[in-house]
Amino acid sequence: MTNTVVKKPRLLLYAVLASLILLTNYILYRTTMFGPVPEGAVIGSLLDLIIILPLMTYLLIIRKRYSLKYMGIVIFAGFAAAYFIIPQQHLSDYPFLPYLLMVSEGAFLLFELYIAYTIITRLPKLLREYKKLAGQNSFFQFNIRKAVETNLPNNNAIKIFVTEFSMFHYALFSWKKKSQIEHGQAFTYHKKTSVNAVYIMIIHAIALESIGLHYFLHSWNPIVSYILLFLNIYGILFILAEMQATRLTPFLLTTEHLLLQTGFSKSMHVPLSNIKEIKHYEGPEKFSRKEGAELYDARVPDLIQEKPLFEILLHEPQDVHLIYGLKRKATRIVLNVDDPDVFYHELKRSLPE
Repeated sequence: MTNTVVKKPRLLLYAVLASLILLTNYILYRTTMFGPVPEGAVIGSLLDLIIILPLMTYLLIIRKRYSLKYMGIVIFAGFAAAYFIIPQQHLSDYPFLPYLLMVSEGAFLLFELYIAYTIITRLPKLLREYKKLAGQNSFFQFNIRKAVETNLPNNNAIKIFVTEFSMFHYALFSWKKKSQIEHGQAFTYHKKTSVNAVYIMIIHAIALESIGLHYFLHSWNPIVSYILLFLNIYGILFILAEMQATRLTPFLLTTEHLLLQTGFSKSMHVPLSNIKEIKHYEGPEKFSRKEGAELYDARVPDLIQEKPLFEILLHEPQDVHLIYGLKRKATRIVLNVDDPDVFYHELKRSLPE
């Protein structure tokens, strides 16, 4: 609770400061509010966008929370903001900028190569661990994450790679696969919903937006149009991964744990010893922001989102695994399943006395 209270002012402060930096620099160069651009202003703007903004991002967002790998993205975003905000005639006075960008991206590339080297040297152990887990179930993302945590613990950069690898696997290479469970009971959670229709509508909207905006923006700025096209393609792959993961990863109940992987983007691995009770949900249809911060909602998106059928209370807060290695804690779980009576009685029966 304390972490949540502290986190919100920090994020708000960052949003305000970052917005001020971007807005003031945009007004300086793209409007006549302050008159002609003063001599030496470009140096100040470059310091703002390439040094101050990344440093502020590190201190307020990344430090002690996320992998340093994100700094490469932040620095690149600072360079991109400088090129889009500062007119070219001002940037031409500083020919060293492209070389500075090349050096920064080179360092980022070396870091990527180091990650690849680390994975390759541990690959035999990773494969053995993955095959061992894959022999028990077909939960690709869960199995590969467990293999990485066993052989490369506390490596946040590798967790980002796991997300990307899992996304491409589900989106492109899993269409002919079927869910396989050797140990435990599987419970589907999507067949009585319209989740596939929701995802197809999103993909359709992204595709139409991509085609229309690409041609519109290409006449204005080809670089922006291609960046947007790349992001839209990435978004479509992400939604396809969600669809496939939803089909291939039912909830799994074993004698020791309950695995709840909702699609591709979030999951929770709960030891049965940490489950306090399961009961029929009797609360409101919508959750407050405070409730949502301490809750794992294991339902899939639906055109008409119904109330959860069940609520699971935990003895201790449990990790909710999100994409790119991110985590948060939850003390409650709400969910729906396609066979509610069997799920309720089997989980109730499996809980320790």
